[in-house]
Amino acid sequence: MPTFALDFKKHTTKSYNNNYFMKSATAFITVHPGDVLRDELEMRGIKQKDFATTIGMPASVLNDIVQGKRSVTPDIAILLEAALGKNASSWLTLQAERDLEVARQKEEFVQKQKDIESWQLIQDCCNVKYLEKYLSNGLGKTIHEKISTILEFFKVKSIEALRESFVKDVNPAYFRKSDKFENNPVNIFTWKHMAYDKSATLSRPKRFDREALHDLIEGLNTILYENENTIARIESLMNEYGIRFFLFSNQKGTNIDGFSFWKGSNPSVALTLRYQKIDILAFTLMHEICHVFRHLNPQDNLSTCITLTDVKDSIEEKEADTFARMSLIPAKEWQMFKERNARVNPYAMPSRIREFAHKHQIHPAIVLGRYQHDFNIYDNGRGFDRSIN
Repeated sequence: MPTFALDFKKHTTKSYNNNYFMKSATAFITVHPGDVLRDELEMRGIKQKDFATTIGMPASVLNDIVQGKRSVTPDIAILLEAALGKNASSWLTLQAERDLEVARQKEEFVQKQKDIESWQLIQDCCNVKYLEKYLSNGLGKTIHEKISTILEFFKVKSIEALRESFVKDVNPAYFRKSDKFENNPVNIFTWKHMAYDKSATLSRPKRFDREALHDLIEGLNTILYENENTIARIESLMNEYGIRFFLFSNQKGTNIDGFSFWKGSNPSVALTLRYQKIDILAFTLMHEICHVFRHLNPQDNLSTCITLTDVKDSIEEKEADTFARMSLIPAKEWQMFKERNARVNPYAMPSRIREFAHKHQIHPAIVLGRYQHDFNIYDNGRGFDRSIN
């Protein structure tokens, strides 16, 4: 055994084991392993120069380690284990903890860490994929840029403000648990704000007149009956009556049929037209118009009503459904029509439906839809053109 090794043991004033060493390492998470090495050498009365010779390392390199200027590598850790009897993995653990602590203190990494945490929080209340696709320039390249873009889009200054807006906006009644119901609050919240943004890009309509409901319905019925350039004409007429109207694409995971809201001095109506059929267009449009005239609150800067597929639990939704069914078809005449045809074979009804529609200037598909709903018969619609022109 080399003389130095004997001297090394002779000068040991305290016996240490690997368990003690690991406890020491845990206590000095931010300490460089060179500090521990220096203390070990001093405790054992060993000069750095002599120790460097023993492990075959230039004295300058060993001094750099002791001064914390050089890292302990696996090769060096093995040499320290051989000379001091302290497990190599313990030295590497010290070095790894030190490196992590130094990295955490770097401003760049501190910001990245905050951004990662913020990004996780944002995704708890925002569907970032929706926004990435919706915004013409996307969200940005880095997470920091994406976060800034999202906060700007939602017009909030912090993640906390965004989360508060999300919690305030979400109505739990719309999101009952169901195997068939695919909506979730995050998707709905994001989609709604996309609709707000879209509405803000439209030209300001004329002043809204709450007393003009009857005239508006008559005008819409004429457009639906004629079914020519239908969407553009509906948009123009709605603007004349002070309502912003636009089509807005449905997103996977939302299943939204329509959305009405009051922002600023005018209400807005957005339809997704998930089903390209004129009778469904008419029903959904009238449903949202009911919300506009009866349920939205002009005093609330952001009063909203959203129509989700198969969610009809609220009083407002039931009222809007009833209004939508009855608004385009005269109630008295329809009741008489039902009584006269209560016993008629459903497959003999198309001609009678067309006759009633022509007499009252209502699109035949709309009358068909009402008949099918009231009689719960849905397989006699062959021959009816339900397309939107």
